[in-house]
Amino acid sequence: MNDSEIAELEKLNENAVLIGALKKIFLSEIYKNGTMSKEELPDFTRNFAFSLQFDENGREYARTNEDLGKALRACNEALRMVSIGFNKLFKYKKVVNIDVSQPAKHR
Repeated sequence: MNDSEIAELEKLNENAVLIGALKKIFLSEIYKNGTMSKEELPDFTRNFAFSLQFDENGREYARTNEDLGKALRACNEALRMVSIGFNKLFKYKKVVNIDVSQPAKHR
């Protein structure tokens, strides 16, 4: 990444509300839309597996156990990838250098 991109990521890391909103956006399709409330923080360990077998009206999808397992594995991998991405993002923190070579003047 170039210096401008790194600077923007450092700014983003200072805004916890925006990071929470981004997590909701990136995770909403994996969790299935509408399952998170506006105030709820995304949790990468949340159990979404039941939505793979039943629709929002409780009707069962026509899926074999093998297909259900494949879908579950794909969702789990997607969550893992998003989690890894956010962990990489959190590494971009602005470092403030303080010159300690000159003693402070006391009044």
